[in-house]
Amino acid sequence: MRPMSVLLITTALLVAGEAAAQARIFCCDDTRGRKVCADFLPPECANRAYEERDGLGRVSKKYEAPLTAEQQVRRAAEQAKGDEEKRKALDMQRRSAALLANYANEKEIDAARDRALAAMEKNREQAELKLQQALKTKKKLEKEKALYKNQLLPQETKAAIRANESELLANQAAIEAQNKEMVETRARFEEEKQQYLNLTGKKTEAANPGKVTLEPVVKK
Repeated sequence: MRPMSVLLITTALLVAGEAAAQARIFCCDDTRGRKVCADFLPPECANRAYEERDGLGRVSKKYEAPLTAEQQVRRAAEQAKGDEEKRKALDMQRRSAALLANYANEKEIDAARDRALAAMEKNREQAELKLQQALKTKKKLEKEKALYKNQLLPQETKAAIRANESELLANQAAIEAQNKEMVETRARFEEEKQQYLNLTGKKTEAANPGKVTLEPVVKK
């Protein structure tokens, strides 16, 4: 065979191979599990996973089946859960960094807790003082109301009674809010202390409940 003929044959084979490699064939398994292939996407592959192959039968791409409505809801829930877990992990990292930056030891955490509780205790004492004053006003109004037995109360007295009732409720709510905040603050600082100890590998020092005590308030 002449060299020119060999060259032509080789060139033809290369061109044919390249053409075959560039060809596109789509294949999938139909509902009966049979392999279906064509140079266009077969109708049997609609809403099913399928592969894209070249003319030599090599898989170049794979396509997943479209998600059902139920699968979409499940994937969205999984994505939301994953995002929430990442957010919590990032928040924990930030809190850990802040703890190490703000406190040199466990005693400083206790001191910060005591300062916060002292401010809340002061606010609670003010609310309790106002409550006691409102209770005194209530007794005076009750005596004044008794003078008008079987008579219509003056509008001013009615207004004063309504204002006093509102003030009593507001002061009681303020005291309850301060009590709740103090409990939550103690729990928060205790959590931060445990986290700090875990981060630093230190052991818990002698318990220090703090200088501020939380006493129950009896409503009258």
